[in-house]
Amino acid sequence: MTTSVLDQLHLSSDHLRAANASVTQPNYDRTRLQTGIVHLGLGAFHRAHQALYTEKVISEGDLRWGILGVSLRDPRVPDALTAQDNLYSVTERHGDEARTRVVASLRGALFAPRDLVRVIAAIADPSVSIVSSTVTEKGYSQNPASADLDMDDADVRHDIAHPEAPRTTLGVLAAGIRLRPDTAPLTLVCCDNMAGNGDTLRKLLVQYADQFDPKLARRIETDIGCPNSMVDRIVPAATPASLDWAAARLGLRDEAAIVCEPFTQWVIEDRFASTRPAWEDAGALLTSDVRPYQAMKLRLLNGTHSALAYAGQLCGLETVADAMADPLVGAFARRLMLEDLRSTVAAPSGYDVTSYCHDLLKRFENPTLQHRTQQIAMDGTQKIPVRWLPALRESLAAGVERPLLERALASWLHYLATGRSDSGAALVISDPGAEALASLLRQTGNDVDAAHAALAHGPVFGAQPWPHAFVERLALHLSTLRQGGMKTLLAR
Repeated sequence: MTTSVLDQLHLSSDHLRAANASVTQPNYDRTRLQTGIVHLGLGAFHRAHQALYTEKVISEGDLRWGILGVSLRDPRVPDALTAQDNLYSVTERHGDEARTRVVASLRGALFAPRDLVRVIAAIADPSVSIVSSTVTEKGYSQNPASADLDMDDADVRHDIAHPEAPRTTLGVLAAGIRLRPDTAPLTLVCCDNMAGNGDTLRKLLVQYADQFDPKLARRIETDIGCPNSMVDRIVPAATPASLDWAAARLGLRDEAAIVCEPFTQWVIEDRFASTRPAWEDAGALLTSDVRPYQAMKLRLLNGTHSALAYAGQLCGLETVADAMADPLVGAFARRLMLEDLRSTVAAPSGYDVTSYCHDLLKRFENPTLQHRTQQIAMDGTQKIPVRWLPALRESLAAGVERPLLERALASWLHYLATGRSDSGAALVISDPGAEALASLLRQTGNDVDAAHAALAHGPVFGAQPWPHAFVERLALHLSTLRQGGMKTLLAR
């Protein structure tokens, strides 16, 4: 009789020996592992990316770099990890090929609202020299239009009034740095999809600290390392099916299991305040300038991903692979990347951008990932201003039209305004900034007014006016979507 995955032993230190023989296990003594990194944003991406690079460094014998993981918003992941002695598995899968390893680089998993004193104390601890973060673009309290600190955010206002009891990422960082000895150097490594993410984090953190402690603000400005970085790996959210599949691979039940693609990339600006893990030995690229890599990834991968997400949602296509397999949507994504977006990026010296594009498209086609379009569509009011709008602004200023990118923008606005797929199914829109923009779109009497109203929405589109001809083209696309749906727009 075979054992159901529900009857399996759960992953833990005591049960590791029961894992399947094909699973790679930690090769070091965890009792000797020190905490050298605090990571904010303990989601699947960090655990399949930065934590895995760090795991490889530790496996080579450098036990200084254990990670204390912190969830700022949701207790489920830290609770699941704590129940498993902070162990979890990562399976890299493409088609029938898969390899699984158990990761042990996490030394603890905390939920900030419940464990705030411990979190702040860990950031203040001189033995910690790296604080990294993956909290999504919206997690840095930035106004997407002005690119400055969002002083209208209620949590930001709370933290300025009560800096010792913070709720925000910036507040938690500042509270820890405030208690940290001046003689203990620290580097903040932002790993979220923002242009100049390290520079952006420093600017926002200085603006925040300056509201209540100018001395702290100057210290952050001059003493704290904030290298820019670019990260890349497709890591879908776990589902019951993926957890069951991973349990069969592992031979143990793992409630924090991750199934992701084999590809991974990490480019980091070599600008640290003090010692750091030898991440380059684990495959990371240390460079003097991250910006070309960052621009390529933001526009080509993330920009195309967002277009696939909104087209897929409107067409009832659940995953990226489904969208790529659709004749119209898949062709649209390929042309968007290779024609419109490819033309807007400057490649690093000697880098084959066209080959990079084809590799991206192949990754999108991976049917085993089950990367849901609904997941990628989240937080568009934060993502679109960095993924699409700079390319549009630059092109329009040069007198160049981007017809495919303009159709993508129209599809996002239509998605927000209707909240339904073309077949009439209600869509789950997860974006705190969406309703204000959607309300503007719904209140207009015609498509031209809708285009004008959307583009005048400063929190997303900024204060600079958009060319009249572009507004008219956008209105035409909105009209086509309203009358015939996404497939009609793509068939034109």
